Amino acid sequence: MSTMELEFRHLRIVIAVADEGSITKAAAVLGLSQPSLTSQLQRIERAMGAPLFERARTGVVPTSFGRTVLARARSVVNEMADLRGETSSLSTPRGPVELKIGGRPSPLLSVVVPRLGAAYAALHGPDAPPLAIQVHTDPSAAALQGRVRAGRLDAAVLCDVIGFEIGTAEGVRRELVLAREPEFVALSERHPLAGRDVIDLADLAGENWMIDPQEDHGGIGPLRAACRAAGFEPRITHEISDSNSAREFVNSGQCVSLAQPTSSEGRGIVVRPLIGDPICNRLDLAWKDLGPLDPALLHQAVTEAYESLVDRNPSYPRWRAEHHR
Repeated sequence: MSTMELEFRHLRIVIAVADEGSITKAAAVLGLSQPSLTSQLQRIERAMGAPLFERARTGVVPTSFGRTVLARARSVVNEMADLRGETSSLSTPRGPVELKIGGRPSPLLSVVVPRLGAAYAALHGPDAPPLAIQVHTDPSAAALQGRVRAGRLDAAVLCDVIGFEIGTAEGVRRELVLAREPEFVALSERHPLAGRDVIDLADLAGENWMIDPQEDHGGIGPLRAACRAAGFEPRITHEISDSNSAREFVNSGQCVSLAQPTSSEGRGIVVRPLIGDPICNRLDLAWKDLGPLDPALLHQAVTEAYESLVDRNPSYPRWRAEHHR
């Protein structure tokens, strides 16, 4: 059997089904019977090698792969309309283009989102449908990567602890954003060590430690390995996922915790580097299928957003200068 060649009319079918959200309604718009449209859509999906739509409670919605095809189809239809000097009623979607992005709880995504919006607007122009960005945070890189693999996220910024990497899931593509990000330590500004520019992990041997139990390895593995290398067993007394509660416990001096180097100081807390950088991360951008924005643009937005956060903690630019970064 010969492989079906996609034609311009097939692109219109895909766009109509997406815009109507229903096979029945799309068939009416296109002047086809429902069985005929269903048959043609099935042939298109076989030709593409993957489903373009999945059933939802209210009709059909594009799959992650379907959103990629849809974006390309709209572009082709728009260009053909421009060549013909006409406007296609199917070239403009009725709703916004969706982009779902994830990452660990941090300020990063709040800076990435407006950059992605600006990149999309610059790429597609003022007449393009609006870009609706949905954000999902999770302290577990494995959970985020699983969402990307399942198509529940278009992309995610993964934080892997060096030496405790989760590996790459089948079908997921990853590109390096930052090769080495040190873990700092957060402690109360009233702590005896708060006045030091850099802290020796061994000097924290008698402290109560707080971890996030939702992190990969329960947040314990990397900390325990680093503390053992420094000659002591960490006393982990607090397991807290809520950032506000975590901050209050550190602020009150009841415990110390690892912290991202882009964490802001103040409100009773200081964030300092650890001598020798016993725990370091790497940041990757992960995706599976092309979405409304090319991965290269996503990667650029994430990298620029991260760089804009470096000055939030005065210790971090000093650390990068000393490490030639």
